[in-house]
Amino acid sequence: MRVRLLVKRLAEGLLSASGAVGVARRRCRGRTLILAYHNVVPAGESPCGDRSLHLPQAAFAGHLDALMATHDVVPLADIDNEPCGKRPRVILTLDDAYRGAITVGVAELERRGLPATVFVAPGLFGGTTWWDRLSDPSAGGVLPAMRAAALSAHQGRFDRVMSAFGPGRSSLPSWAGIATEDEVLAAAASPGITLGAHTWSHPNLTALDTEDLANELASPLVWLRTVGQSATPWLAYPYGFTSPVVARAAAAAGYAGAFRIDGGWMAKEPAVWRRFDLPRLNVPSGLSLAGFRLRTAGMLTH
Repeated sequence: MRVRLLVKRLAEGLLSASGAVGVARRRCRGRTLILAYHNVVPAGESPCGDRSLHLPQAAFAGHLDALMATHDVVPLADIDNEPCGKRPRVILTLDDAYRGAITVGVAELERRGLPATVFVAPGLFGGTTWWDRLSDPSAGGVLPAMRAAALSAHQGRFDRVMSAFGPGRSSLPSWAGIATEDEVLAAAASPGITLGAHTWSHPNLTALDTEDLANELASPLVWLRTVGQSATPWLAYPYGFTSPVVARAAAAAGYAGAFRIDGGWMAKEPAVWRRFDLPRLNVPSGLSLAGFRLRTAGMLTH
């Protein structure tokens, strides 16, 4: 497995250093890519929990610098505006409101004057996540069978999952927890930072009945209305899970649109967008900088 990873990184490095990446990027002019991040691990700390979600601060900073050199980074509010630059357009999003993301992550954004939207689940404020608590240290994530049961039989709900599989890790580093409401609001006071909805308590929306689905979608909008100008009526589906029923419920709740966690680039023509099934490119920890450059040039999709 390690040899395979080394070969992959070597290939990415060689391809990234070639002229092909510039050609590919030019083909993406006038298109929009929405990047999905989760946590940012403060410098000097070791990742833990579901390691794919916890990106080191230096790597996050490297991504931002690379984007500034080759892309136009715009706020989510510009999504419906026609791209006017000569470079591809990128929108930055961060899911879950991890404490690391809204502290050192926001600090890196603010240092560069870059906008981003944090999708928050207010019911998680000040807590931890089941996927970090139950992550297998040797695997670096939740084992597949446990994850499948957590998301289906237990609806991805923290209390039900922990009751079935806990206790897991008794504690996590502060940066690996979800920020408090006050911490989130402090981050939202930074220039360019807006808050969107990630439901109320981060369940698998496709596993809920009609009433629970409506409540999970309506409650964060009520909370966002108390935030003021930093709020934006956009939704990111927890776990990226959606369905026609969920999409219709999100539209009925009053959202402007909703995002998955996969799918890559937005279609160039807004007329063909499915506003409640919009794609993003997930950025996992462990992705090399060369691999990041290739993906944000449209050369690789995963």
